[in-house]
Amino acid sequence: MKNFNLLLKDELSGFRKSKVMVILIIGLPLISVLMHYFQPDTEGMPLSMLVALLVASLGGTLASVMLATTIVSERNRKVYDLFVIRDYNIRTSLMMAKFVSVYLCVAVAAALSISLGVLVDWYFQDMVPSQLLPGVGESFAVSMSAIAIACSIGMLIGLLIDSVPAAAILAIYAGNQLSMLAVLPGVMIESINPALFSIGVGIVLTSCFLIADLMIFRRKRL
Repeated sequence: MKNFNLLLKDELSGFRKSKVMVILIIGLPLISVLMHYFQPDTEGMPLSMLVALLVASLGGTLASVMLATTIVSERNRKVYDLFVIRDYNIRTSLMMAKFVSVYLCVAVAAALSISLGVLVDWYFQDMVPSQLLPGVGESFAVSMSAIAIACSIGMLIGLLIDSVPAAAILAIYAGNQLSMLAVLPGVMIESINPALFSIGVGIVLTSCFLIADLMIFRRKRL
């Protein structure tokens, strides 16, 4: 646990200062405000849910690309050589620290973006707080489930691909497409609870990809 905490602190320090995180922290909340002026006919769907879909897509894609390219770059620079010769717990802590750090950073941007979407709903659409609050948790659950899947996929791509451009392209496609499995069915099918569905799919897929990530990192000659 001590190793994990130290690695997590170091990873958080690096990721939160990156240009991608600046874009997420500023860009995603800004989209929430702009969506009010460009909002299409949504048949009564709250703006916060539309924002959640955008956050899941954009935030998940950027998180996947950031993890994939970072891991490939560090592998190519032999950053992990010392970790390879040490015990498996260190390797596990390193990968989990990367996942958690990016996930937390994107979660902050997602929370800001969805919160602004809720405020816009309240101000412009004259929706009362009792109508908005259930949607806040639902929107956040949908977004964070998709982002968790995208992060775990980005790590897997980073461990399997040796080229940074190739990893980025594959992360954009695979991260976005697979993360949407936790979002679209719950939004498009009325009989499905979006929050419960996305959380369930998110836990299953993220767990599977993380297990694969850890197994590959333990056995792979980096």
